[in-house]
Amino acid sequence: MRAALTLVALAAPFVPAASTNYSHHHRPASAVRLVVVHETEGSFGATISWFRNRRAHAAANYVVGRDGRIVQMVPDSVVAWHAGNAYVNAHSIGIEHEGYTGVEGTLTDAEYRSSARLVAALLKRYRLPADRGHVIGHDEVPDPYHRGAFGGFAHHTDPGRFWDWPRYMSYVRDYRAGVTPPPRPLDVTIPGLTLDQTVTGLVAWNAATTGEAVSHVDFAVDGIVRASVTAAPYTWGWDASLETNGRHVLSARAVGVDGRTALATVVVDSQTPPAPPPVVTLPELPPLGGVVAITPLLSGGPVARVELWIDGVVTQTATAAPWTLTWDTSTIPPGPHTLAIRAVGPRGRSTAAITQVTVPEPAQP
Repeated sequence: MRAALTLVALAAPFVPAASTNYSHHHRPASAVRLVVVHETEGSFGATISWFRNRRAHAAANYVVGRDGRIVQMVPDSVVAWHAGNAYVNAHSIGIEHEGYTGVEGTLTDAEYRSSARLVAALLKRYRLPADRGHVIGHDEVPDPYHRGAFGGFAHHTDPGRFWDWPRYMSYVRDYRAGVTPPPRPLDVTIPGLTLDQTVTGLVAWNAATTGEAVSHVDFAVDGIVRASVTAAPYTWGWDASLETNGRHVLSARAVGVDGRTALATVVVDSQTPPAPPPVVTLPELPPLGGVVAITPLLSGGPVARVELWIDGVVTQTATAAPWTLTWDTSTIPPGPHTLAIRAVGPRGRSTAAITQVTVPEPAQP
């Protein structure tokens, strides 16, 4: 059952954009005929900072965060430069949403709801219907210079294919009618991580689910599932030190008992200092002849694998402790040979220990 809601204009905090980023000409309320939906391609804070930068020469009227926060940056009564089309700018209000157009799951239900409440209030204030003719995406703004092209003069594609228009417009119509939309049947969020957060080392990655019972939650890094957790709390430790530094996409997909799914995604920046390379020391070698086992002595940084090289060729690899390598000396000619053991860290840093050995003639029968 939908709860009754008294719709009032939302009082968002005002954080002014730089004066160079919008027009200062007053426009009447009757000029506002559209709401244009944008996506930030970055974090809430970074978007606000950019609109406050005098070099941006662009700003939206409002910015909505993944946690539902809203700030107003340009008054409704003046023209914000957001659409890449002067006519549309003059007749619209632009709303930026924290997220990435090309990454599925960066938009949250709290963000959709908060934005929909804002849009419902704006539509009511300007006496506009809650339909897609009056609420459009940046990708639907005509290019003012090229007939048949869209996304403004710069051909923007936001909010993109992952923007859930049916959900969003349903929320807008509900709030416009004065009712609160029901909760999602299944939803998942990643409460401990924020968009574009810098992470290092071991990251405690938690997925919080609401709604129906959950069968499991899959944790994926850059599209590859790394773990599946079948019981609450749905938490997995991601070791960023084992990844290359830079941008990574972390996704948690909750799967309900009926097969329904929900997805939450954050984009983070891993900046873990490189671990020292592992150090390898050769043990005292057993008498050579037949199959011999060699267990190297390892220290220093973490080890991903250990390789046995004979005369410059890898002959065996160990990928787990105790890192024992076996060498069948009967497969090579008797005489002097170069033996090396190379220890490789998770990011490819390595050291090797090298020695000269002599394989004896096989024993005579």
